[in-house]
Amino acid sequence: MHFVLRSERVLTDGDIRPADIIVTHGMIEEVTEYKSQTIGYDVGSSLVMPGFVDLHSDAVEKEIEPRPGAHFPINSALVELDKKLAMSGITTMCHAVGFNDAALTGYRATETAAQVIRMIHETNGEQLSVDNLVHARFEITSFESIETIKKLIDEQCIHLLSIMDHTPGQGQFKSIETWKKFHLPVYEISETDADEIIRAKQRGKERSFAVVQDLLNYGLDHKLILLSHDDDTRQKINFVKELGVTISEFPLDIDVAGYAKSNNIATGMGAPNVVRGQSQSGNVSARELIQENVCDFLCSDYHPSSMLQAPYVIHKEMNLPLNQCFDMVTSNPAQLTGMSDRGELAAGRIADIIVVEDQLVPKVILTLKEGTAVYNGSGCLCGEQ
Repeated sequence: MHFVLRSERVLTDGDIRPADIIVTHGMIEEVTEYKSQTIGYDVGSSLVMPGFVDLHSDAVEKEIEPRPGAHFPINSALVELDKKLAMSGITTMCHAVGFNDAALTGYRATETAAQVIRMIHETNGEQLSVDNLVHARFEITSFESIETIKKLIDEQCIHLLSIMDHTPGQGQFKSIETWKKFHLPVYEISETDADEIIRAKQRGKERSFAVVQDLLNYGLDHKLILLSHDDDTRQKINFVKELGVTISEFPLDIDVAGYAKSNNIATGMGAPNVVRGQSQSGNVSARELIQENVCDFLCSDYHPSSMLQAPYVIHKEMNLPLNQCFDMVTSNPAQLTGMSDRGELAAGRIADIIVVEDQLVPKVILTLKEGTAVYNGSGCLCGEQ
């Protein structure tokens, strides 16, 4: 298939300018002079940009279980979420599937997480329209899941691997009270059970260091990108760097984020944090990190549509160039994870392209995955060129 997509506003080569994009067999053949081609689908002044690359989202969990105890089949949940991703402009999604403590989630939780991951791997490219990849998240005291994760790595089902530590008293939960406030309603546990879980996590902390090192070494041996969560001290940055971590997600303050970057560790925050102006869990505002130039990328975290809204918020409220804002959800995350075939509108890249109408509330009106329309809310690719 060969066609030309034309707009007065195309995000390419670090700028927004009029251009024609030549697409051939799912790839961008060339981004050339505006109206230099004799035929083309003209989207007027709508903004044309690369599809979003989302490195972390647990939206799949809410699609499978939108309310506690209300479960839907995994395969249908994936298909429905895939449609929402296309409508949100996300053409590469890394589903953040967690392996948590059995005391919280039950001993079948590891089996369930593995089932979700295998289903994503099997249906990607067959029933799903965008790239659905896996970001496996390992809670450092989830000892029972180690061998399962290694097996999934062997099966090439995992693309990113991260570690998280939700022990109360550090990281995301600075106190036992904040840990309980989050976990009691989410996991429907009692105060007594919560106290026992906390004691077990604290007892397992010492053992976890050797386990984490072993698992991350396994990931490195299989060429995986390694990430860490909720880093709160310089010492923790030093620790994860020694383990091969190259990305710190959701650092908890500006100093830690800056220290990570000074040690060649990239940093990422949640797009919903930007849109809302604050962290859902009461930690540092992503806007503060962006203002200090210590945030490299944004992820949807739990709200896919924020990937579009966040760059506009940064542009309007922080006065940063719009092209630079969109780099945080396109080229930056792609480059940081070695996905050099996407994230930019340039010759030789996959034709993952979105068209945005942004005169009022910004909305995606067209999403192309490898040159094929997977969402068309405007009809702009219908009919003759």
